[in-house]
Parts: sequence; C-alpha cells; structure tokens
Amino acid sequence: MRQHSNNDTDHPRLLPANPTFAGHQTFAFRSGWLKKGMDAIQAAASGNDDVFASDDALVTLGVGKNMVQSIRHWLVVTRVAEDPPERGRRRLEPTALGAALFGSPSIRASGWDPFLEDPGSLWLLHWQLAGPGSLAFTWTWTFNCFREYEFSRQSLTDALLRSTEGRSPRTPSRETIGRDVDCLIHSYARDMEGADEDALDCPLGELGLIRHSLDRRYAFVVGPKPDLPPAVFYYAALSYWNWRHAGSATLSTHDLAYAEGSPGQAFKLDIDSVLAYLDRIEDATKGRLSFTDTPLVQQVVRTSDLLPDPMTFLRQYYHARRS
Repeated sequence: MRQHSNNDTDHPRLLPANPTFAGHQTFAFRSGWLKKGMDAIQAAASGNDDVFASDDALVTLGVGKNMVQSIRHWLVVTRVAEDPPERGRRRLEPTALGAALFGSPSIRASGWDPFLEDPGSLWLLHWQLAGPGSLAFTWTWTFNCFREYEFSRQSLTDALLRSTEGRSPRTPSRETIGRDVDCLIHSYARDMEGADEDALDCPLGELGLIRHSLDRRYAFVVGPKPDLPPAVFYYAALSYWNWRHAGSATLSTHDLAYAEGSPGQAFKLDIDSVLAYLDRIEDATKGRLSFTDTPLVQQVVRTSDLLPDPMTFLRQYYHARRS
C-alpha cells in the first residue's frame, strides 16, 4: 500500500505547515511544569496580558527567564493551552483537554490528573505532541515519518533537515534542528549513568519509547505498551479517524497500525498490540464500533451515524480511576 504523503492534496496535512524548531529554550519539559503553567494561566484569567511576559513571571513560576518561555512553549505544543483567536488578547487560555486534565477554577472542576501521576496522562501528552494536529514538527515527523528503527543524533538531524526543504521560505540551520533533536532524545531516552537533569526529570522518559543502543545510538522500542490504557488508545484512534477518514464508515487495521498519524506509529505498537486493543473496542463503545477480524478483512466498523466523541473515553477512564 502506498504511504500517505503530506503532499497529497486530497488528504489532511499531518505536519505543521510552518515548522519551527525553537521555543523550548533547549529544555525538555519537567515534572510539574505543566501544572505550574496552567495554575498561572488560571490565576491570570481575568486579564488580557500574557502572564509569561509579565515582570513578575520569574517569581510567579519560580524558574529562570528561559524556563518561563519553555513552560509556555510546552503548554502550547502539548495542546493543553492555546493562543486565543481574539485580537488584542495575548494571554494563553486552557483548551478543553487542558481544563479537564488540570482542572478549571472558573467552573469549579478539579482536574483528572493535574500532577500527571497516571501513566495514561503521559501517553496522552505524547499523543498531543506526536499525533495529528501537533505543532511540534520534530516530534510528529520523527514518530510518524522517520523509517529508521535505530538511529544516531546525526542521522535523525540530517533526515529532518532534508524533510524541511521547501516547506518554508527559510530552511532552518542544521544547528537549530540539532538542538530540537537533542531535546526530543532527552525527553524519552534515559541513561541513568551520567544523564543530565533534563533527561532524568522529563516524565516522558517513563514511557520507554526510545532506548539507548550501542555506539551512542538510539532505537525505537516497538511492541506492546503495558501501561498504555485502552482509553488513551481509543482516544487516539478516534482522533486519527476524525482527522484522516472523516465520514468513512470503516477504518482498516493496517491504517491504525502503520499509517502516518496513526496511534500505531505514534505509540510504536506492533500489529498484535493494535489487534488486542481492537478486540475490546465493541464493549468500550457499547456497540457503536465493532471490529471485523477475518482472513479477508480486518477493520473497525462504525455502526451508528456518528463516531463516538474521543473525549468520552478519557472521562470514563479518569472517573473510574478516581472512584
């Protein structure tokens, strides 16, 4: 089957139209940063100014100047906060997912998991970084379009640089992309001996998606992900379906496992792991989706007029965890 290309005019775009490779100030996001940033946004909800640009931002957030901008960056690229569309307003606002995950004082709602103690929350944030709609070019391209199982920092940087050609008026420098690659690697690959603070403190390292290999190389860890909750997989699968095959009554297992932008690619699952999640999808959706598994066809079938709301899976998961 032909690989789906972002140049195809009849399919939605996976990669950001105007790729950027900065904003994190070389810092992988750290435990507590998103909660700290969301609290600052909520506390400043009555004003129009960006709390991250205020004179007392360093005191409010308790970090250095560069880290203030890094926190803002990670809030946006994980899509728990967004720049408001209204003109004249510069402050960030929580997205629906951000308000649900971290809580919203304005509606007196406590968050599902504001301190990111549940592994499912980290998988969810990873999907926000690597799945369709992501603003993080390096994350999206690396987990979906990069076809090397094992790689070095240099080979990934070179491949990313080639992928940016013609995408924007000014091609980013190799040094700029290299810093973004370093940040991605530090986010996921943990080397307990001699690891720097960023590598140890970024919670995404708990996912085990990238491991150290020989000769300063790295490798994707493809296969089952025991701590990836079915609810997060279904959320990702429905998000992918809405993005890539909106209006279709069926979705092939092959696409869910191998297509660019799919949960199989973003979570680095093998086909058996994808099938294991799909075996339970009929019960999870109360019959609104069913899984057909025969020697001739493997696909998910929509049995109702509309696809389920992807957020429904997350609400049920977190409410069950709290009860």
